[in-house]
Amino acid sequence: MKTKYIILSFLTAVMALSSCDSLLDIPRKGAIDYNTYYKTDDEIESAVITMYSDVRGWYYNVMLVKNILSDDYYAGGAAHGDNVDMDALGEFAFNSETGQIEGSFSGYYGLIYHANVIIGHIDPEQSKAAARAVAEAHLFRGWAYFELTTLWGNPPIVDHELEPSEYAQPNGATEDLWKLIEEDLTYAVNSGMLAQKSSVNDVTCWRATRQFGQALLGKAYLWMAWALSDESYYRKAADQFAAVVNSGLYDLFTAGPYGDMRHLAYKMNSENLFESIRVNDLDNQMDNFDFYGAMVSWRSSGSEMTIPADVCGTGGWGFMVPTVDLMNAFKTYEGANSYRRTETLKTYDELRAMGVVWNMTTLSTGIFNWKGRFMSDELSFYGMVNTKNPLWMRLAEVLLCGAEASFRAGDAGTALQYVNRVRSRAQLPALQSVTLEDIKTEKRLELCGEGQRFQDLLRWGEAADRLKEMGKDYPKMEPNGTVTYVPSGRSVYGFKTGKHEHLPYPYTEVMLNENIQQNPGY
Repeated sequence: MKTKYIILSFLTAVMALSSCDSLLDIPRKGAIDYNTYYKTDDEIESAVITMYSDVRGWYYNVMLVKNILSDDYYAGGAAHGDNVDMDALGEFAFNSETGQIEGSFSGYYGLIYHANVIIGHIDPEQSKAAARAVAEAHLFRGWAYFELTTLWGNPPIVDHELEPSEYAQPNGATEDLWKLIEEDLTYAVNSGMLAQKSSVNDVTCWRATRQFGQALLGKAYLWMAWALSDESYYRKAADQFAAVVNSGLYDLFTAGPYGDMRHLAYKMNSENLFESIRVNDLDNQMDNFDFYGAMVSWRSSGSEMTIPADVCGTGGWGFMVPTVDLMNAFKTYEGANSYRRTETLKTYDELRAMGVVWNMTTLSTGIFNWKGRFMSDELSFYGMVNTKNPLWMRLAEVLLCGAEASFRAGDAGTALQYVNRVRSRAQLPALQSVTLEDIKTEKRLELCGEGQRFQDLLRWGEAADRLKEMGKDYPKMEPNGTVTYVPSGRSVYGFKTGKHEHLPYPYTEVMLNENIQQNPGY
């Protein structure tokens, strides 16, 4: 009898424990099971939006790194030493722990990861949304690898989601990297699934378009001609750029002053091939949190300048200061007071005439970025929130890249036509013939501050000469406009051949990845 009660008690306990286990068997919340997710168009679109968000997040690090590394800008700031990482970039004293370089590198691979998720888990045959998502994933992955390869040289190839045993990937081979870039961009362009504008004035197409993919593929071919020592790629590049130009879906901006074309009022204008969208939602302003607007706006956060509201926004931190060399390039090529120069850069005297007042010494050349300025209605929260759309590519770049590709492919007539189209908008006389130097200069002046110059100097083999003195000194301007140059204090500065052709892999990447080799000199 006693034994029966013991067994009954045991069975009761077992049943109770089993009941508790069932209560604890709760489905995980917020975790995605790739075997069951991405089955609906809404789920697919959520993955795609993540990629677009990744790209928008690039802007701060990428644009500062690529512009400050060029011969067009000093790092700037309140004074020399205001931002150690920025000074290191501008003086070629950066290393594997420089924050903006690490941020750019991780940003590119963050996008690659999300693209790989889409490519690996979404069947393009299941719906139109699925096919478009896979095409966009190939486009964005190809773009990310173009940037990684042109800046770092031989980054690891990650073309699928990695298992833990695969995390330590070695450096990629040059040929394999360019093959991946070409295949990704070609897939996207030829898929028939990328968006297209309905007309030249369509302002509703926010997605990456087929023409943007063609322009990226054209840029890849320009680089491949140099990187792979194969001039046949110039013709391929020219064909891609011609396809964009001849689509008739884009035109040079003329709806307002040239210097205002990137402002909020003209977002998604006829010239822009691709821009990241910011929604001006007053109830969710922090969605647009981005230091870039504060960083590059004229130095006024400490009352260094008094600026009329209709001239420029206030509260800026004064980084990315234009160089005298950039101003002199405008003057030499176009004349001192050309339309494009005055709509791109302003002098101390020109701003003074607009009512700007300097109240104290600033780190400045007496030259100010006009085209890239932020207006008061585009900045909030002390300049750390901005509503201006980050612009990645516009038709002027397509025309000038197309001019170079055409010229190198032996078609000087098309090159001249493209250059003169840009010059016409710049209110400059048409050239009767064109040289490669003309094209290079046009590209520098037209696209200054848009993150193209440093990579161009690398590809043209001109970086060592153009950047050898960067970091020797920095400018200091008194309130009366007098500028003096102060030695930076660095014993070693400027571009060094054999080192600065590539950026360093981040310290954390090298420490955690035993198979990656650091670039020479770092």
